[in-house]
Amino acid sequence: MSLLQHALCETLPRVPARLETLAALIDPAWIEQALAATGKASIRRRKLPADHAVWLVIGLALFRNLPLWQVVQQLALSLDEQALPVPSASVQARQRLGDEPLAHLFGLLTQAWSRPQHSEALRVLAVDGVVWCAPDTPENRQQLGSCRTQHGALPWTQIRAVCLMDTLSHELLDARLGGMDCGELTLATSLQGLDHSLTLFDRAYFSAAFLLQWQGQGVSRHWLMRAKDKLRYEEVALLAPGDSVIRMPVSPQARRQHPELPRHWQARLIEVEVAGQKRRYLTSLMDHQAHPAEVLARLYCERWEIELGFREIKQSLQDAEPVLRSKQPELVRQELWGVLIAYTLLRRWMREMAKHAKVEPRRISFHTASYAILNVLCFASMASASTLPAQLARLLEQSRLFILPPRRPGRHYPRVVKNRAHKYPTKNASQR
Repeated sequence: MSLLQHALCETLPRVPARLETLAALIDPAWIEQALAATGKASIRRRKLPADHAVWLVIGLALFRNLPLWQVVQQLALSLDEQALPVPSASVQARQRLGDEPLAHLFGLLTQAWSRPQHSEALRVLAVDGVVWCAPDTPENRQQLGSCRTQHGALPWTQIRAVCLMDTLSHELLDARLGGMDCGELTLATSLQGLDHSLTLFDRAYFSAAFLLQWQGQGVSRHWLMRAKDKLRYEEVALLAPGDSVIRMPVSPQARRQHPELPRHWQARLIEVEVAGQKRRYLTSLMDHQAHPAEVLARLYCERWEIELGFREIKQSLQDAEPVLRSKQPELVRQELWGVLIAYTLLRRWMREMAKHAKVEPRRISFHTASYAILNVLCFASMASASTLPAQLARLLEQSRLFILPPRRPGRHYPRVVKNRAHKYPTKNASQR
């Protein structure tokens, strides 16, 4: 029996008749734990209780093109199959639920599914930030804010997420949300890294306090990033040509905020030629024989995997919809946690498909595989729930149909943005 089928056998008997399909994705005990931990469990049984409201939020991400009431109907979330009295009952259920249970549930899922057992091999991770737009309501603009340019504030309020992702499987390991007044580095300080890992950062995360904290929170928690052009340092030891241990000063401002910091800190600076240009990298991996400079330079290209993961979320899962639905800050955060949970669920299933097809998880096409998985959920809710294991087993047998061809080596594209031509004048702030 496969792991997925075993999980189904363990999970399906625990839930009411109309939620068997959803129980194949998340153990209902985890939802109950998240509701109890945040004080949101339903005291009286409503037509749309709190545990069903959790699935409603996740369903908003899984079925992005459906209105709220139709998501309730699609997933058969009304208690005892009763019809909801009015569509506003779903909105009220979301408001009662809040965002904390979804954040807690996301943590439970990532801890249970994506955290590996102890291993001496370094797992390659990546950290980066991503921004979503939300409806421009007074409440959202006051609490979330938006980016500003030389022409003023942008027309949409925005919310920022900083995520930790496995570059091999594109599975999320942790995430933090914040308004636009909260920077990426601030949010990243509370991410929970992994032991025996190498985390890839871009240059925006260069901070002695942050990097020393990151590598000191566990066992063999290393990092790798591009070095800034105007890096201040002095060489301590030459390991090989273009490879040395350096010492860098800690700024007085950083030491005032973090008195425990030393006056200087050390890292390894490597310089290699990539595509005819010299690139410099900083890392906490000091053993130049176990981790040669050329290998680390090639490994840094894995950082783009997190950008591809963000594209999967925004373009495929959210149907390229540029703006979230919710008009209140708490519901914006709730909706976004639902999006991250939905992505985690789909990626977990794709890991099983990749294992069955004997390929690495990122070789499974997210767009087509997610479409097939959602089709199974749609038709399973209409048919008998007892057919779900057979449908899922059939989907696993078809895993080879979703395999992407191997990536062509040496591909390189510059970062550019296409001009969007239009004949209409731009709306200014006074017209909004």
